[in-house]
Amino acid sequence: MTARVLPATLLIGGAVFLCACGGGSGTSVPRGGAAAGFDAGRAYADLRAQVAIGPRVSGTAGSIREVAWITRRLRAAGLRRIEVQRPLRNVVATLPGSAPGTIVVGAHHDTRGGIPGFTGANDGASGVAVLLELARSLPRPLPGPSVTLVFFDGEEARPGRPFEADGARGSRQFVRLSRDGRPGAPPLRSIRAMYLLDMVGDCDLAIPREQLSDPELYARLRGAAFGGEAPPVLDDQQPFLEAGVPAVDVIDFRYGPGPSPGAFWHTRRDDLSHVCASSLGQVGRAVAAAVAAG
Repeated sequence: MTARVLPATLLIGGAVFLCACGGGSGTSVPRGGAAAGFDAGRAYADLRAQVAIGPRVSGTAGSIREVAWITRRLRAAGLRRIEVQRPLRNVVATLPGSAPGTIVVGAHHDTRGGIPGFTGANDGASGVAVLLELARSLPRPLPGPSVTLVFFDGEEARPGRPFEADGARGSRQFVRLSRDGRPGAPPLRSIRAMYLLDMVGDCDLAIPREQLSDPELYARLRGAAFGGEAPPVLDDQQPFLEAGVPAVDVIDFRYGPGPSPGAFWHTRRDDLSHVCASSLGQVGRAVAAAVAAG
């Protein structure tokens, strides 16, 4: 991801968000219900498969292969309502629920350009891997609202362009199509919440609430990795927040030694040696329990 830690204040829709530190969610790990079927080993296999594709920069042959692979994996999981948006190739799939509305769970599938050999094991194969395992493991029908899984294209800003102007292009497209009532996207008014998964594979996993994220949504995430607060981060959650949708960025924005974002971020060291199946499992089970609860 090309997410940026923001200054101490940020204005969105007239509200000022301040950096702070403090409490977080509890540490009890979800084990039953919707979380029980999440298989961290299968998720890790999907992460490895993406790394094997190679760089997956938006608009390149690697990205096209990634989109085709995601679509095949979703079909193998039994999903039939699958759309690939254009021009940015967001892959959208829906798991039906028994209550009105939908919850969006998203991750970006593109990798950062301009870094030779960068295959993005954590950024962003990890989030995609968790989404695919959620597609396999969440109950059908869900006891609450439907879940719309969105694999965003174009999260990374293109080389030489600032994230503020060029990042999160796929998520902005998704929100725009939802607002306009276009096919392949749920109506914006039906989206009750949004969970974004980004950089969730770090073996040394810690996911505080980044300061833009909705506190109530974050509080639903249970596990040892959750707790505390961190400065705001620009990411694919922002277009949803700007549209009035409660959203949370499930992100560990300290990857490797040193201060955030860490020494492995946007380097070739973002590889299989620094991501762990157990981290994918922690995040997947926490998100599964949260979305099943509505």
